[in-house]
Amino acid sequence: MVIGLGTLPPRLVGEVGAGLKQALGIGFRLGPALGRPAYAFNEARGQYHAPAILRRVAALKDASCGAVLGLVDGDLFLPDDGEYVIGDVDRGAAAAVVGVARLAGEPAALRRRAQVEALHVLGHVLGLSGCLDYRCAMYASRDAVDMDRKSVGYCLHCRAALGLP
Repeated sequence: MVIGLGTLPPRLVGEVGAGLKQALGIGFRLGPALGRPAYAFNEARGQYHAPAILRRVAALKDASCGAVLGLVDGDLFLPDDGEYVIGDVDRGAAAAVVGVARLAGEPAALRRRAQVEALHVLGHVLGLSGCLDYRCAMYASRDAVDMDRKSVGYCLHCRAALGLP
């Protein structure tokens, strides 16, 4: 299930779901659109606390979906992880979150980057580690340049680890 939080265009949330379906070969349905996660906002940082959002998103997961992904129209942070993170994962809860603030660009670039980063965090939910192939969605991204080099998919090694053709 893919859930938009905040003022994300519904079309973007649907396009991320479509990208996941194409890359993984499994369907994703759209969950309820949620408001801006004020409960997770840290005013001093101007960012959202990723684990707080993960807990809320994970609670929306039901038996009909294998994993849940939240897309947030803001910047995320982890208390012990420097300036920012693009996404965060709770493997045990099969939940992930991506902050789209650092993915900004033209609509096509934003869509592609959001799809790549959604695949990245869901890859972690599915048990993948980081990949050294800079073209693979599992390669660690710190900025738009890294994201733009990656494909909207996994390399052969990561695909094999997931049992994908």
